[in-house]
Amino acid sequence: MSYNELQTRLGYSFKNIELLKLALIHKSYSNTTNNERLEFLGDSILNTVISQYLFLKFSNEKEGLLTRMRAYLVKAETLTMKAEELGLIDYIQLSKGTANLSRERKNSILEDSFEATIGAIFLDSGWEQVNMIVLGIFNNELKHLSADMSFKDPKTELQELLQSMKLDLPIYSIEEIAGGGFNCSVNYDDNIFASSGVTKRSAETSTATKVLEYMRNIND
Repeated sequence: MSYNELQTRLGYSFKNIELLKLALIHKSYSNTTNNERLEFLGDSILNTVISQYLFLKFSNEKEGLLTRMRAYLVKAETLTMKAEELGLIDYIQLSKGTANLSRERKNSILEDSFEATIGAIFLDSGWEQVNMIVLGIFNNELKHLSADMSFKDPKTELQELLQSMKLDLPIYSIEEIAGGGFNCSVNYDDNIFASSGVTKRSAETSTATKVLEYMRNIND
């Protein structure tokens, strides 16, 4: 298997390609040689890179806000999305049984493999390089980051807003899409808001975001 395209997407060429290969071996494929240790390392490095960026970028903000910012940036959904953007699923070695799992049930595998890849880059070239790669991968999220954002999950934010208005909580109607993914719809104020996503959670989150945008617009 060639890893050239993946390295191009990462923006990084490994000196020791075996590290990248190891980062993409799931424990279901090999109980003795897998990416669990690299995932542990990559998780710590990812949090440290983002923490340092936030510390330097938002020099006047308190610890509580910085913590919420970091949690917003490195949450599971975002890491899964980054893994999908890189196409990691095409390279991860899985057992036959695990490979047949639904796409949604592979999310944690994608998340762990992404973190393991970050760990592999660190071992291959050190802090300066992995710092640059991580900031590049998260460039879009970092570019739109501001201290006045709520940093709450849209579903939580919508629930709290409706509760404060003493209105019924939203009911998320989910429909599985043939071939993968999910459709979600919510009825609010006699309007139907709908979105799709690769997971139920992402579809619900996207739908909640649309409802929130509508509520803000009518209240402006």
